[in-house]
Amino acid sequence: MKYKAKIILWDNDGTITASKNPNDRTSRAKIILPGIKEEMSNAQFNFVISGFKSQESESQNFDPEEITTKFIDLMSKLPINAVAFSPIIGGTACYLIIKKNHQIIIKKAHENPNYHQYIGKFKKPDIGMFVVMKDAALEEFGQIIEKQNTIMIGDTWHDEVAAKTFGIPFINAEIIHSK
Repeated sequence: MKYKAKIILWDNDGTITASKNPNDRTSRAKIILPGIKEEMSNAQFNFVISGFKSQESESQNFDPEEITTKFIDLMSKLPINAVAFSPIIGGTACYLIIKKNHQIIIKKAHENPNYHQYIGKFKKPDIGMFVVMKDAALEEFGQIIEKQNTIMIGDTWHDEVAAKTFGIPFINAEIIHSK
């Protein structure tokens, strides 16, 4: 890719991973999509922001422990520094998984009073998870997420709107997958 960024914010489903069977929309049997490992190796920090307001995701709550386990597994395969995800209908919860010094830290951002104004706004296209990740990047890694050093890579309009609302450039994941 021509655009190099120090920090990449990634969507997960459809961007980093996808179902082995394109007709299977369940979260089981995922593969890492082409070009992801190579592109992640070009960034100093890779953060994942997962969860958007879709008909499917708003029809059920997902088990945070099961999702955490899947992301920890993905973090063992790819150079991902942190993940923010919102598994609850309405974007009322935000979980943060941080991999630092070979340790995993799990936080419930929605329980932190600093983020109470984002309850109900943790799923994309809202920017609650972006705010949580911005704070985690600074607190845990000493990194400032801003438009000069960060891009968002995603595959839906939810990703694009959230990135632009947050004030960072957006790149469609198809560019990465078609390399």
